[in-house]
Amino acid sequence: MNRIICLALFLILFTLAGCESNSTSDVATNKATPTPTAASTPQPTASPSAAASPESGSGAMKTTPSGLQYQDLVVGTGPRPLLGQKVRVFYTGQLTNGTVFESTKGKGPVEFSFKEVIKGWTIGIGGGNGVEPMRVGGKRKLIIPPELGYGSMGQVGIPANSTLIFEIELIGVKNTSGFKF
Repeated sequence: MNRIICLALFLILFTLAGCESNSTSDVATNKATPTPTAASTPQPTASPSAAASPESGSGAMKTTPSGLQYQDLVVGTGPRPLLGQKVRVFYTGQLTNGTVFESTKGKGPVEFSFKEVIKGWTIGIGGGNGVEPMRVGGKRKLIIPPELGYGSMGQVGIPANSTLIFEIELIGVKNTSGFKF
């Protein structure tokens, strides 16, 4: 039931964003044509890159016990979000077959609280379960198993039981005095 409420809020947020195209707090989405698949797609395996500096990311894909995989492509230096705060991000979401189902590229950032998104985003951005929260200025790759995504429900353009791949750039954290960049 909780997943359905979160999903409904997420969809409402994206729908409302389509009506307000020039606001700085727009939630923008670029839906791709759905690619139906009958079964769950396998998770890709990540190959660690050569030693990386903190500014360019950790280089290695890490896996949590829940199956969430994450890799810091760029380690931010700004504030970390707290679960009650709103964050502002740019992102691209794709299926394991490479089909992009959503992207904010060319549309503007998305603003949300962690109550409005799938569990894989909450953990992958806000931290928990052994994952350090992102910092503003950071860019992270998330590979989210179906259990932390949309599960058997699927979405428009996202088949049921899909593993989701996101590249997320955290550009702001909103506290009571506004966004910190």
